[in-house]
Amino acid sequence: MEKLAYVTNTDSNDISVVSLSDQKEIGRISVGGSPRGGMAIDAKGIYGYVSNCAGNTVSVIDLLNNRETGRISVGNSPRGVVLSPDNFLLFVSNSGSNDVSIINVNNREELIRIPVGDNPRALSITPNGKYVNIPCWGADSLSIIEVNYDIPEKSREVYRVFLGRDARPYHAFSDYDNKLVYTANTHKHSISVVNLLDLKLEREVPVGYGPRAVIADTERNLLYVSCEASNSVSVVDKDNWKEIKQIPVGPTPRGLKIDSPMLFVSSFTRALSKDLMSQANSLSIVDLRKFENIGTIKTGLGPCSISIYDPALKPQNSKQYSEQIASV
Repeated sequence: MEKLAYVTNTDSNDISVVSLSDQKEIGRISVGGSPRGGMAIDAKGIYGYVSNCAGNTVSVIDLLNNRETGRISVGNSPRGVVLSPDNFLLFVSNSGSNDVSIINVNNREELIRIPVGDNPRALSITPNGKYVNIPCWGADSLSIIEVNYDIPEKSREVYRVFLGRDARPYHAFSDYDNKLVYTANTHKHSISVVNLLDLKLEREVPVGYGPRAVIADTERNLLYVSCEASNSVSVVDKDNWKEIKQIPVGPTPRGLKIDSPMLFVSSFTRALSKDLMSQANSLSIVDLRKFENIGTIKTGLGPCSISIYDPALKPQNSKQYSEQIASV
């Protein structure tokens, strides 16, 4: 099975299937209305799950045949999805009903909706599966759910970390160490670092304008942040917690995914000036050895998020697997 990228196209209501070896789109999968967030992919690469913000559903994708096989009803305006490491539970952030759905993947039934902060967005799970971390745009906070695997219905929000007034966190990334969570704070032009051991905000790092997503590079001890309003990706050094570089990419960057030594960045594009439209609706390819944008891959309309399935990657490799299961 080939290593592939899947791109959620919000404005064309489909998923682009991208060959990473050929660096081109090789197919499309039709889904529900206004898909958002990265596709959650099971460990065997058989099924994918993507939220349909306009339809209050999650599409179930047969990845062997590249087709939608069903939809699961969830809360209002779902934004992000993530699978538990054991691939038994699916978590869905519902931005319109201010809660998180927990779905039993085996029978595709919603088990419970857990109230969280206002307007939850792109969530993530710690690699050990203990916590689901949800950035709540309307509450300027990070909601933390502790998962009960014996009785999933008893999972609950155990803490809420305030990120500062008008932070507007859009995305949370749970690092492979099971200790730190990073949020992209769109209106504060920063990322926050939250320590899960003491449930406290540890620090805030200024980055480019309008950050939308953040991801950790396990090889280089760096963070990459898509900055929508500055058309760039900020590089943050985790040793000193400072921005060390801004890499120009396509217009209104949003989703991020690493396939070392490359970083793929989605250009979530709508109305733009003519000089930028040539790069619209595409993925930027960034060479992480040089921190340079070296090309683009055309996709559907409004590419929001990126997921990569690597058949050679095993769950036991917690560092790289944490990148693969993240919804970005």
